[in-house]
Amino acid sequence: MDFFISSIKEGFQLKAAVLEGREKLVIREIETPQCAGGEVLVKLEACGICRTDMKCYLIGQRDLKLPRILGHEIAGTVFAIGEGVKNVVPGSRVQVHPGIFCGECHYCRQGLDNMCDSIKIMGFNYDGGFAEYLRVPLQGVQNGILNEIPLGLSLVEASMTEPLACSLNMQQSLGVQSPDTVLVVGGGRLGILNAKLARLRGAQKIILLEQDLGRLVGAANYEFDYCINPLKTSAEKEIRMLTNGMGVDVAIPCCPGPEAVSISLNVMAKRGRFGFFSGLITEDFSRIDFNLIHYREITAVGAYGCSLEHSRQALQLLGEGAIQVNDMISGILPLEEVEQGICRVKELKGLSLVINFLDS
Repeated sequence: MDFFISSIKEGFQLKAAVLEGREKLVIREIETPQCAGGEVLVKLEACGICRTDMKCYLIGQRDLKLPRILGHEIAGTVFAIGEGVKNVVPGSRVQVHPGIFCGECHYCRQGLDNMCDSIKIMGFNYDGGFAEYLRVPLQGVQNGILNEIPLGLSLVEASMTEPLACSLNMQQSLGVQSPDTVLVVGGGRLGILNAKLARLRGAQKIILLEQDLGRLVGAANYEFDYCINPLKTSAEKEIRMLTNGMGVDVAIPCCPGPEAVSISLNVMAKRGRFGFFSGLITEDFSRIDFNLIHYREITAVGAYGCSLEHSRQALQLLGEGAIQVNDMISGILPLEEVEQGICRVKELKGLSLVINFLDS
């Protein structure tokens, strides 16, 4: 603590990747944020790069205010605490849930804090994890968004908590269970996490649709029972054959194209459950037959982000080893290479890329 206070007085600088405009990400030194009463300063040690970061970099995002430090898949060590902080201590390894919610609105009182009327997000409304240090606001500290990382779980693995928590939100809403047949569209990181989680929840068959050859080949190493390239065969015919003509019980598109929604609805069983997990990147709905929801009595469920409880449950699953993510870490990069990492995400190179600060 004494080191922290003296460093602030001397104008202690930190390195951060600051998004100043579209495709303008600058690595520069900024003043280390001061830790006011009720706040916590976290020394970052791992922060994942996700497609949302890529979207912010390329085209922006509805909640994004520039300039901004991106990054919301955050793990680190508590470096300093402000006056009055009781629920964390310096030196604790923590995962930072990215949502700063009010805790008082209709949704927060029901535990649906990701639907909070006034939610703010680390990396969008507040500076995020692409920096050496992160200031966690008073409201976040009071609401308990700093989750202690279980012993034996690395900080890099803990940075996967948020995407797993988002998948957990989706599958709990869909009620994935035995003996469901689950279709996952997209063999990237979220597709694999959903497959791992569906298997844990008792899914009997897990089918992947993926048109990228590299990802299709790689998917064979994970929990998918069948991997189909819709560019090489009739996906609908294959899925009907695998399900004895009935179709799938659950479909989770993990990519934003309208084709993923269209093919998912086409192969749904009667009274199946469709998960609207990835927002559409286009307004071209002409290929989607939404009448199938009516005729087959399909339940369509949305899932946006994750609640604090989802993060805690996901972190517990990782800590217990019920969900393994070591086999998904395809690159650990220094902060200076965050822009290259974002480009790799765009080009579908690798599964999970993590910024690591241990050598900073």
